[in-house]
Amino acid sequence: MRIALLLVLLPLVVSAQAQEPILYYPKPIERTAYKAPMKPVTRFADLKARNRGKASWREPIINDGNSVSFMVQEPAGTRYERKMYPDSAAWFVVLDGQIRFEVEKPDRTFEIVNATKGSYVFVPERMLHSFEVVGGAPAIRYEVTSGPSSTAVYEKKPATAPTGVEYIPVTLGTGPNPLDVRNEGLNGKPWPHHYNVYELQKQNAAKKGFAQEAMRANRARGNFICGYRPATFPTETGNRGHLHTDTAESWIVMLGELRWVFEGDEKTAIVATQGDIIYAVPGTFHSPQFWGRDGLNCRLTNSTMPSLNHVYDAPR
Repeated sequence: MRIALLLVLLPLVVSAQAQEPILYYPKPIERTAYKAPMKPVTRFADLKARNRGKASWREPIINDGNSVSFMVQEPAGTRYERKMYPDSAAWFVVLDGQIRFEVEKPDRTFEIVNATKGSYVFVPERMLHSFEVVGGAPAIRYEVTSGPSSTAVYEKKPATAPTGVEYIPVTLGTGPNPLDVRNEGLNGKPWPHHYNVYELQKQNAAKKGFAQEAMRANRARGNFICGYRPATFPTETGNRGHLHTDTAESWIVMLGELRWVFEGDEKTAIVATQGDIIYAVPGTFHSPQFWGRDGLNCRLTNSTMPSLNHVYDAPR
C-alpha cells in the first residue's frame, strides 16, 4: 500500500519541484543600445563586399568585455606560429578555403586538423596551437576568444614586437587547466578539437533536429543547434523566448536560414544566412527560429558562461 501511494504521489512531487517560483527582474524599459563594433546582425556578404579586391582583411565583430571576435581573410601561405592563451579558450569557424591547424593535446603531442568550409575548431586555454592557410585560395575564418583575457604568449620569441612592447621570457601554468569545467558528456575526456557541420548533418540525417555540444569551458560555451522549419513559431502566440540578465549571447549561422525575433516583435525580426553573425545584448528577449524551407538550418552559439541562466516571462 505504501509503495503504491508513493508511486501516485511521485509525479506530483516532481511537478512541484519543476514549477519555478515567480521572481522579479529589473528589465530596462528602453531597448539596450548597441556599442560599436557590436550590432544586431553582421552580414557575411557585406563584409566580403566591403573588402572586395583585398588579399587580407580583418574586421572586428564583438568586443564587449566578455568576447573578442573578428572575421578574417588571409591568402594561402599565411602562417601563425605556436601560441597559447593563458586564461582564454579560442575557437574558429572556417567559412571559405582551407586552414591547417595544429592543436596541443593533454599528452603534449599535437593533433593536426585540416579544416574546410563548415569546420569548427576549438583550442582550450593554456594549450599551444598554430595554423596555416593552405590550398590555392584565400581562407576566411571567424575567430573568438574571451575578453579581456586574449593576450597570447608564444612558444618562440617573435622577430618583431608592437610599439611599446617587449617580449620577455616567463613561466606559467600550461597544459589542461585542472580547474576547468569537466566534460560530463564525454566522461571527463577532453572536448574534441574539431567538428564540421556538413559531417554532423550526415550523421544526423534521420533526425528531425539535433544539438551537438561543441565545448564548455570556464568562460566559454559553444553548441550546434540544428533543425527544420516548423509549422508555427512560439512568437506568434506571444512567447518572447528568453533573455540573459548580464551577459550577451551571439550566434553564427552555419547552415540554411534562421530568424531571430527580439522582444517578441516579429515585424523587426532578422533573417540570417550562412556566415551571418547575430548578437543579443544583455537583458534582451530573443527567440532564434529555424526559418529556411529548403533543408537543415543550423546555428552555433557563443556565450561566455559554461551554463547561462535562462530568464522567461512568468506564466499568465
